Formats: sequence, C-alpha cells, structure tokens
Amino acid sequence: MKKYSLLLFDLDDTLLDNASWFNIGLARTLEIHPATSTVDPLIFLEQVLQPPKSILESFIRREMSPDAFKKARWKNALSHSDIAFDEALIEEIDALFIETSMKYISTNESITSLLIDLLKNYNVAIVTNGLYDPRVKIQQMGLTEIFCNETIFHAERLGFRKPDPQLYEIALNHFGKAPTETLFIGDSWTHDVVGPMNAGMDAIWVNPKGKPQPTDHTPIAIVSDVTEIRRILLLEEEK
Repeated sequence: MKKYSLLLFDLDDTLLDNASWFNIGLARTLEIHPATSTVDPLIFLEQVLQPPKSILESFIRREMSPDAFKKARWKNALSHSDIAFDEALIEEIDALFIETSMKYISTNESITSLLIDLLKNYNVAIVTNGLYDPRVKIQQMGLTEIFCNETIFHAERLGFRKPDPQLYEIALNHFGKAPTETLFIGDSWTHDVVGPMNAGMDAIWVNPKGKPQPTDHTPIAIVSDVTEIRRILLLEEEK
C-alpha cells in the first residue's frame, strides 16, 4: 500500500496484550506484598481499572499528573479493601508492581515478524498513552531494534495525551511526514481512530471484540488482531 510511508502504532491492547502483564502482574504483586496478600485480586483489579469518575476526569483535564493519578488509583483500591495505607505503602506497591508485572511481558514472534517486514517498506513508530514507561515494555517484547527511544512517543512524558492532535503532530514532525502519508493503527476508537482521522490521517481499527462503531468515522479497515494488517499493508509487496 504505497500511499502511506509512516505507520503509527498504539501499544497496549494493540501490539501488547494488556492482560498479559497488567492483570497477572497485579495479582502477583498483591500476593507478594504482605499488606495485600489476603486481598481478592479480581475485586482489587476492578477498583484499579475503574477509579471514581472524578479522579479520571481530573486526569483527562490534566489537573492531575500521571504520578498523582497512579497514586489516586492505588488509594481508591486500597480503601475499598479496608487496608490502612500511607504514601510509603503506595510507593512500595507501585514499585513492586512495575518490577513484577514487566516480567510477564514476553516476545510475540508473529508481532515481531510483522514489524520486521513492515519496516522494509514503512517508517514505524509508537504513539501511546500509558502510566508506565513503554520503553521498558518494548525492551521486554524484544522490539528495541525496531522501536528506538526516538520513535516511541509517550504521552505522559511529552505532556499531551491522545486524542490531543499535538501528540500526533510531534510524531509526524519527527519523521517529516504529512498526515496524508500516515496510517494510525490501534484498538481505541477515540484515541486511535477518531483522533488520528480528525488530524488528517487514515486509521485501522483493531477491534477484537467486534464492537460497533460509535461514530460515523470510517477507518480503511477493521481487524480482529493486529497481525491481520499484513494482508492489507504488505500484500502488494509480497506478490
């Protein structure tokens, strides 16, 4: 597909299965730490992933820093588990979670092979929202030769979060590409389809659960797994 020369990928739940590291890593963290060893991990996970609306909205409006948001999520989950906590405990749990969860990220040969083949025909980069450093995830996935630090655009580090057009613009400017030369690939309708399309890019929606389209935006393709983009982007070259 010669129209595009730059591919921008989301990371979590696009190239990386979020449950493979977050859910398992959290359960193991709770098991290891003496303050949380008796906590029901499924209930705790629900509280972490569904913080009060006021906290989430404050973070989205940038009234709360990523670090403060992480701490607020831990506080909310600990409170619902009736665990006495202070700032030191929260920092301990967060540090243990990072150390533990990253061990559950591993290479995916299908993803690696796809990206290596794409790199022969396109520039590739990652544009991601994320509370935890995507560079560590990329290292654990064995993809550092494909995505160097300069091609991993981390929203929290740059000060803009998808779907803020300024975050997409930073990536485009780095490569010297126009929006019309760029294709965004990701699982979030808001962040990876609507945001990029409103910024002038095309998009491919990774939609494993077959969700209905919430708006009338039209991505060039809808796939159930990111590896399916091979037939869309490399078909001509592989003939």
